[in-house]
Amino acid sequence: MAKTLVGLMLVLLASAPAGALGTRRPVTVSGTVRVVGNEPFTRLVLTPAGGGSDWLLVGPLQEELRRRHQGGRVTLEGEPCPPPTPEFSRCFRPSRIAE
Repeated sequence: MAKTLVGLMLVLLASAPAGALGTRRPVTVSGTVRVVGNEPFTRLVLTPAGGGSDWLLVGPLQEELRRRHQGGRVTLEGEPCPPPTPEFSRCFRPSRIAE
């Protein structure tokens, strides 16, 4: 019984996505920080320099990006995340402003 449980745990760990094991590398995205939407439902987004869909920005760096970098071009390191709303197809949780 114990061997079966250990084997099952190893199979589950081996099949888990890399991020689940803490080995995910940060992703870098660049663009212009913008506020979109109407009060009180505004959202902070990053519009990529080369075009494409906006990244919805979430997480603890939102306020700093809103106050100090709104309208400016930035490079952010972090990780993609599931979009919390259907109106955005891409979501990004920055962990560092690389400027």
